Formats: sequence, structure tokens, C-alpha cells
Amino acid sequence: MKSSTTAQRVGIFVDVQNMFHSAYDCFRGRLNYKKLLDMVASGREVVRAVAYAMHDGNNQSSFFTMLREVGFELRTKERRVRPDGTRKGAWDIGIAIETLAVAPRLDVVCLVTGDGDFVELVDALRAQGVRVEVMAFERNVGRELREAADEFTAIGEEMIFRDGTEEADEATAPEMPREPSAPRKPREGAAPRKPREEAAPRKPSRRPAPEVVKEKAPAEKAPAVSKDSDDRASRSTPPKPPQPRKSSFGAGLLSDAPDVDDGDDDDEIEEVE
Repeated sequence: MKSSTTAQRVGIFVDVQNMFHSAYDCFRGRLNYKKLLDMVASGREVVRAVAYAMHDGNNQSSFFTMLREVGFELRTKERRVRPDGTRKGAWDIGIAIETLAVAPRLDVVCLVTGDGDFVELVDALRAQGVRVEVMAFERNVGRELREAADEFTAIGEEMIFRDGTEEADEATAPEMPREPSAPRKPREGAAPRKPREEAAPRKPSRRPAPEVVKEKAPAEKAPAVSKDSDDRASRSTPPKPPQPRKSSFGAGLLSDAPDVDDGDDDDEIEEVE
């Protein structure tokens, strides 16, 4: 940095959440925290280097480990859940309290954030005789914060990790949202395409269920009897003899057969005198 000297004692305070979203918004990448620390130090004595991060529910253990290995003290906390179900989490007050507490031992305070809410903190530090430097992405820094600081340094593209360019950083930062694909541009001179009308959903046809017709079993037909067989049956069966009838006088049986005179009348009727 331009105003750096070997005699200065510097403290670095990084708003990780602000840096994460700003790096993705400006360069679609991640901030290289090692380069950041080296750039701020620039031969000066680093008394404190603190990174303030929020838990976002993902596995951030490798990212937090990287911050410690680079040389930062790590401060983390969970987001608070509001009564309406939304979550809120910020380190604004925490950064301000710790910075003011350490300020008497520092010559320079470097705030790595673009949040305009730190304007009052900058004014309080300068009132104590501490030099305040602000580092942030130029497109994502508040105008008032930039003007309030003694010096502003814009973070450039050389401080950014690109996806796939640095293998060591692939698992160090939280997962970033995917950028939506841009719509295709129409060819020059080509007529614009009409938007497709969404077809109305077809109503399901309600057809009556087909009736199941049960097939009746064919009735057994009686065998046909011919007339010749009836005549033969009547001829082969002899007629039944007439049954004898009893006389109403009880003298014997009566027969319907006619009396035949055979000429041998043994019984004669005697005349009674």
C-alpha cells in the first residue's frame, strides 16, 4: 500500500461475508486471503489479523482451516432466526467493539469491507489518532465509507481465485450460486420468433365402461324323434287287455267281451210248475 512504513503497527479486520458476495458479484470468483494479508502487511508489523465469518449450514471446516493456516484469527457465529422464520447474521457490532479495544496498540487499522455501516467506526478510530485504511471491491463499496477513510485500496482481479485455476482453493470457500444462462440473441435480419402459446391441458375423456356380456351356455336339445320311430314303437308294444269289471250285484265279474254261442248249452232252464 502507498502509505506503508516499516515502523507501523497494523491491525487487519476482514468482513468475510461481505468479501465473499462482493468477489462473486464482481469477478465470479473467490478472494485469495493469503495475497490479501501479504498486501496489507507490506513490510509492516501485523499485530492482529482477524476474520469474521458466519456459519451458513454447509461444511465450511476446510475454509475455516485455510483462514487459520494463512494467519488469521477466526471469529464465527450462527445466524439468528427471526419470529417470521427469516435469518439474520452480521458482525458489524463485533468488529467495531474489537477494533476499538485494540486501537490503542495500533498505528493503522485496515478494514476489509465495503459495508457503509462502518463510517461511524472510521470516524471514531480517526478521533483516537489511528490511521484508517479501507480495502474493498470498487463496485461494491459505499461512497461515504470510501471518503471517510484515510486511504482506499480497490481489490483487483489479481486477488481473485478462479474456479478450476487454483486446486488448493476448490474446497475452501462456501458454495456459490450458479449464474443463470443468458437468452440467445436472434440472428441479424431474422424475424423475431413468436412465443409459443402454451396448449391448454386436455380434459380427460370420460367414456362409459364397456358392458361385459356374459355368454349363456347353450341349452341341451332333446334328441329329435322321427315319425318312423314313433310308428315302430306303437307297433312293437301290444295293447293292454281290458280290465274286468265287477257286477253291481256282486254275482261276479263282468266282461266287455261279447257273448259267443258255441251251441253247447249244458245249462237248461227248468220250468217251474
